Amino acid sequence: MKRLVMLLAVSSATALMASAQSIVVRSYVWHDDASSDFSASFANGCLTLSDISTDCQGNSPDWYSQCGWGNRHYWFLSMDGISPTWFDPDTDGSSLELEVTFNLTPVMQDNRTVEAGLFVLERPFPRFPRDVNDQGNWWADGVLMVANESAGGNGGEIAAFGGRMPFWGGGGVRYQGGPITLVFRYDGAEKKVQYEVRYGSTTATSAWLSPGDSASAYNNGPHGLRYFQLGGYLQINGINQGNTQGGVAQWCSIKLNGKTVLGPGSGDVNRDGCVDDADLLTVLFNFGTGCGN
Repeated sequence: MKRLVMLLAVSSATALMASAQSIVVRSYVWHDDASSDFSASFANGCLTLSDISTDCQGNSPDWYSQCGWGNRHYWFLSMDGISPTWFDPDTDGSSLELEVTFNLTPVMQDNRTVEAGLFVLERPFPRFPRDVNDQGNWWADGVLMVANESAGGNGGEIAAFGGRMPFWGGGGVRYQGGPITLVFRYDGAEKKVQYEVRYGSTTATSAWLSPGDSASAYNNGPHGLRYFQLGGYLQINGINQGNTQGGVAQWCSIKLNGKTVLGPGSGDVNRDGCVDDADLLTVLFNFGTGCGN
């Protein structure tokens, strides 16, 4: 029997502890099939988002009345394990680098049914009222996307777009399954963005690009991305067009500024999905080995 799995409302989050940083997941940010089977898990050093049985046949909430186009789910970096962390490199001139490695299923479909990748939520001027911010259309989100269509055997599209993130076509790399690494870099001093894709033996790196409206005069511009959250997303497309199988994305390495947030070295030494006393004992009993003392 199909069950309604609403692990998280849009306004709530669950924390999946990974290391000094954490990951919070927000499900059903889009919920055109709010009765699909969604799950989020952190096990064996990986974060897995799964959304299947997208057939609009479950017991929907009272406010849900029709089957729409798609579902989207987010995860965010969090320093407190409760809420997404806001970064403001434009103010302090710092640089940020988010690197993720993940895989996506199913792949090589006739139509684009699933996509996943990096996610950047922009909120550039928190100290200004919303009506001022909206003048520049800056309350928006951007993605570095990996899609799953076959495209005549070439594989799924990879591209950055949305919000103020400058467009980039993925350097011609196409996705045909297996692990892929995406990198988002932001230089707060220069107020520019760089993207990178590593797939198999291929590495494609963009130039340093200016945000989409960097020449804007609003708020005494120009400005960069300003004030934003970093994370990833899983999106299920075409629910109202017969996509009933949904999809799964699994992130097995997440790094912020070179530091492992999730994956090897994140604290889950015995790889049981928990960072606990068993991991600490393993480290203590092996302390000093391999170092000459």
